[in-house]
Amino acid sequence: MEQNVYIQENKRVLFIGLACVDLFQILQSYPIEDMGHRCIESYWQRGGNAGNSATVFAILGGLAEYFGTLAIDKELQFIQQDFQENNVVTQNCVLIDKATCPLSVVIISLGSQSRTVLHTNKNLPELTIKHFQQKILQPNLSPTSLQYGWIHFEGRDNACEIAQMIRLIRDYNIKNQSENRSFKPIIVSLEAEKLRLSAELIKYDMWKLPDVMFISKDFAKSEGFLSMADAMQGFFPRMKEEAVLICAWGEEGAAAISARTGMVFSDVYKPQTVVDTCGAGDTFLSATILALTKGRPLKECITFGCQVAGAKCGMQGFQKLKEKHFQV
Repeated sequence: MEQNVYIQENKRVLFIGLACVDLFQILQSYPIEDMGHRCIESYWQRGGNAGNSATVFAILGGLAEYFGTLAIDKELQFIQQDFQENNVVTQNCVLIDKATCPLSVVIISLGSQSRTVLHTNKNLPELTIKHFQQKILQPNLSPTSLQYGWIHFEGRDNACEIAQMIRLIRDYNIKNQSENRSFKPIIVSLEAEKLRLSAELIKYDMWKLPDVMFISKDFAKSEGFLSMADAMQGFFPRMKEEAVLICAWGEEGAAAISARTGMVFSDVYKPQTVVDTCGAGDTFLSATILALTKGRPLKECITFGCQVAGAKCGMQGFQKLKEKHFQV
């Protein structure tokens, strides 16, 4: 099926989910409770799974748009400017008044190479199907006006709304394909990273919805799978027949499966020195999607994802990926 997920070059990939602010605190060792500690370094960075993936996609040369809710708060200008500097479109974002920007404090221990994330989302609401219909897929939108070839969803607490959005895309595809055989349907991908999403995927019958599904290592392990091969075999029967399932497994690389190719694997690509692993999963996802949109074979796609993710782990943030000149 992966040969059919390529998109037209003038179409964007839309990343839907969270954008927030990350505060990084770098220490030599993890802090001891109830003691004062001096950090080696501290810096701010825009974060959020979907926001990060959109940024990496644009850095690698893709046409990216981010869609989510943004608080009208003191961090708003910082978030919007950072997206703009990275050529990520944000014109359709829903601005929420009287809300607080989500914040993550990221504690990085150089000694153990651990990363601890403390996240706060006080009152920023999630996207709704109404937002999606108003901003992205309006009723009676003509295919010639459609800007997107691929829409990616970060699995979040609005699973019910996400399921409705994906079904709306499915109905749009069916309608336009019935009227025009040359219509290229919108590809849909979904990320299951957060452990609390497990019950929602079943409740709203979401396993059968996406064309491409990304599963995190932590999510797979929480479901009882101890290897990526076991995860592939366990999760794949839950998906629709023509779908693709992909799972990154940290230092062991990544695996993917489709009915056409069977199971394929990629090795991990470690940098000489690990500097910052925060956002590595978002990078893998984004780079893999980029390769899929170009019609590359499934094994090449996850290999490209692992290569770019490995390079990201060797640098702070994402900006130096521009210097690597990756070719899909």
